[in-house]
Amino acid sequence: MRTAADYLHTGEYDKTKFTSAYESLFAHVTKFNKPSIPDLIFVLGKIGSDKTITDLRWAAYMLATMFVETSHTIKLKRITPGHPRMQTSSTQKVWRNFVPVEEAGHGHGLRYFAPVKVERQANGDVNVTEWDGNQWVVSAAGVPRKVQATAARGVKPGIAESPQYQQASGQSNQYYGRGYVQLTWWDNYVSAGMMIGKGLTFLLDPDRMLDPDLAYVVMSKGMVTGRSFANGRKLSQYFIGGHTDYVGARDMVNPGAPLANKKEVANIARRFEDALFLSGLDPTIKQDT
Repeated sequence: MRTAADYLHTGEYDKTKFTSAYESLFAHVTKFNKPSIPDLIFVLGKIGSDKTITDLRWAAYMLATMFVETSHTIKLKRITPGHPRMQTSSTQKVWRNFVPVEEAGHGHGLRYFAPVKVERQANGDVNVTEWDGNQWVVSAAGVPRKVQATAARGVKPGIAESPQYQQASGQSNQYYGRGYVQLTWWDNYVSAGMMIGKGLTFLLDPDRMLDPDLAYVVMSKGMVTGRSFANGRKLSQYFIGGHTDYVGARDMVNPGAPLANKKEVANIARRFEDALFLSGLDPTIKQDT
């Protein structure tokens, strides 16, 4: 039985022991992919050097979130060894994890799917025009101001391009999910950039969320502070002292997730908790099977 004091941790983890524990604990978990371990170790190094992550359960939940949010299949071509005349080739789907990814389908059918035009002004402000013609001016300080009093974020799927959008100047971007936590909506791209000291970088170039270093900082700061995508929900609300709520913590990223999804992330987090303890912090471990 672990006590509240057992979870207190800052600093590096033993990567060799962690890798061994991860392979053992996740060997039969759907979406596990051994070739993705270097990407996982990269993230573990980020967590180890992140002084704001002071509880092992926080690290476990961040890793679980990334495992679920970034897991996707890729196609690999495999060629049988042997004489060239006897070789055969086949295409197989394999899982990949722990790299910042784009949302599957780019949010098709959702209100943030339609492109948005953005244009930077000489004073640093950015004009934002949605597909349906609603407009905002985002100040250089990251504060959006409606141009029309009735402007509402998001576009009903399937509507035609508005004349205002056609006539607006600027670059067309889409703000579907990207990163380790699948950041969505243009205003969340604004708040995420401001949160990590990058200003309007993500609004002007949303693909920057695919940079692993930037994606990690967005995820970490959001979960620690409750800002941007986390909507006021913090890791410290779900993991503090003797209180552990891996199921409820899903609300930081996806408050509307079905219970089955919340339990999936929770089960993965418990395995990561065990792997982190097995990396040298707790020699008496009971594995979760």
